[in-house]
Amino acid sequence: MTCGFLNWATSQRLVSVPLAILLLISVSGCGGCGGSSPSDKLARFNFTRAPDADEQAAKAKPAAEAKPAAHAAQPEKPAETPPPKPAEEAKPQPAATPEPAPAAEPAASTPAPKPEPAAQPAAAPATPPAPATTVAATEPGIAGAQKRQAVIEAMKLMPVGGSDRAATKARSHGLMALVGQALAQQIAETKSIPATAPVDATGKQFLSWRVHLLPYLGYEELYKKFQLNEPWDSPTNIKLSTEIPFVYATPGHQDDRTNLVLLTGPTCAANDRRATPISALTSRSLYNSVVMVELADPQARPVWTKPEDLAFDPSSPSKGLTGWPDKKFLAVTADGEVHDVPVTNQDHLNRLFVVSNPIDLSEIASAPTLPGSMASPGTNTSLTSTQPMAGPVSRNDFDPSKMPMPPTAEIDAAAIELRRLFQNEVREADQDHKKAEIASKLLKHAEYLQNDPVKQCAALQIAYRFAILAKSPVLVKDAFEQLQRKYQVDSFSSDMFIVRFGSENIQRIPAHRLPEFRSIARTILNRAVADNNFPAIDELIRIGTFYAASQNDQRTMSELERIKSRNNAAKKDYEAIQARFLSLEVPSLDEQGNQMVGKFWCIHRDNWEKGFEFLLRSNDDRLQYLAETELTSPADPRIQFKIAEGWWEIGIASPPGAERNRFLGRAAQWYKKSDQNMTDSLEKVTAQQQLQEFTRLTGVRDIPSL
Repeated sequence: MTCGFLNWATSQRLVSVPLAILLLISVSGCGGCGGSSPSDKLARFNFTRAPDADEQAAKAKPAAEAKPAAHAAQPEKPAETPPPKPAEEAKPQPAATPEPAPAAEPAASTPAPKPEPAAQPAAAPATPPAPATTVAATEPGIAGAQKRQAVIEAMKLMPVGGSDRAATKARSHGLMALVGQALAQQIAETKSIPATAPVDATGKQFLSWRVHLLPYLGYEELYKKFQLNEPWDSPTNIKLSTEIPFVYATPGHQDDRTNLVLLTGPTCAANDRRATPISALTSRSLYNSVVMVELADPQARPVWTKPEDLAFDPSSPSKGLTGWPDKKFLAVTADGEVHDVPVTNQDHLNRLFVVSNPIDLSEIASAPTLPGSMASPGTNTSLTSTQPMAGPVSRNDFDPSKMPMPPTAEIDAAAIELRRLFQNEVREADQDHKKAEIASKLLKHAEYLQNDPVKQCAALQIAYRFAILAKSPVLVKDAFEQLQRKYQVDSFSSDMFIVRFGSENIQRIPAHRLPEFRSIARTILNRAVADNNFPAIDELIRIGTFYAASQNDQRTMSELERIKSRNNAAKKDYEAIQARFLSLEVPSLDEQGNQMVGKFWCIHRDNWEKGFEFLLRSNDDRLQYLAETELTSPADPRIQFKIAEGWWEIGIASPPGAERNRFLGRAAQWYKKSDQNMTDSLEKVTAQQQLQEFTRLTGVRDIPSL
């Protein structure tokens, strides 16, 4: 996106030196636009470290910062003429000499003498703005704010080059990247995602989150004009709505309304009235949680200062987002990244926006091309590009025991060296077996690069890519497994692609290696079930059936048919839960809803302890009693027998299907436990009879112990 943006800017022939400087700042400083400076990476990904962690790390490892040292050598030229960039030269000083650190802030605002004014601004401005609504927002000198404003001002001067979506989308992407970077910084500092309409103790609404983000975008003076303890439409604040910053303005509209809104709702990352703590995103991470979206409907745009955004409707998840010619909308995740999301599947959007669903954004935002269409005779096999042709090795799982993926720029540079080694083979790679040979050689070559992680990662990614071009599922699997052993990669998405790719090229998998692909399919099926990823479950069942049919494995096909039936029942109950905005993690005030969620955990996920948390708060006395009694772990066989009787009665009264079988199965487990602990008695005889009846009704003879 950044490259396209710079080429576009060059094509306009804007021969302005200050503007060129601002463009260079935008490339190096904007995280969402592709910036890769160490400070920007830290701001985007290190959300859990303490505020002083970066400063302490800088003191502990001054010699390790090789790249910043090389980068810092550039300001020696401006040193001859100090006026152009006083603010840029002030920041490196605290890292080199910790004591004069307070002098960095006054240096950014006014080039006063360094020794004496340093102590005064450090004490004075720090306290007065603090009582405002947001803590860090009113502090002067927010890191990166001036750079962002400079980029915004530069973008104002550049013509769009057309009124169509393709032209305006490029600018929208750049502006949303700046807002996303500022929002990610605010989230990192406050450890929470802002509410769309924050309220005071009396429930009174004030100003939009967009207003409180102004200092992070460099609009400190505009922010100071607002009365933070007054509503957005008070006499003072309503006048300021006409001063809409360019970064919030809607392309093609000259008014006080914006199409940049938070996606809000009780199941979303952002809520209406209260900020969402980062810790609440248990099954997600910041880079998978959509926070801000671009509205497509001009009529739905709110006044930019008004605490109003887009309310998520699970019955119509694409509401407000449809209408773009390319059938895609731009979305920003909580780490500040901009994503191009297609509006093709309502279920996908529901799974994406409900943060209790663990899902990787790449499953939705990037729809991979089918492998069969990738290896056409005219396919480019350049070694310079390290991106796989499909099923990308996407973002990382942040496994602390593994290395993070090296930056793309470094991998591309390493790929150029690899091209010299394999350029002859690449020229002659006009057939699948020759491409497979290149992949095999690169895999072997990667073994000799253990001490050079960048080159090793580049070799493995290129091997992965050539294995896809060669239609070799085995080599694709081997390349990814080597990547996964050492680097932080998204295993679910890539394993899903390996299984899918293998099913479409099953004739190329040797018989002795087929069990490896079945094992991967079984592993990710269990993960998809645990994550309630129903589209993935459906696809895995289809792929598994195809594998089993190719081997005439009737037993596996019958098992998959049973899994499919159970999955359809689980999907139906899950959709009913989502339609009521219910959380699968925390009980709500909705007693009927708690019963639905509790049954879902018990029946479809066999997690009875989790289900009991909800059943205790349901409106069914029998379920409450059984949940409460089970949680006491009774040792008395008579109480165990009563629990079994309770589940049996509920099971017999339930309609045939998963619910009935699961409750009867739970009763059988307690009958078995009470029978083992009881001496001869009427209850013991009854328990043995009920166990025989359970086997007659369900055909299950092997009853697992509790």
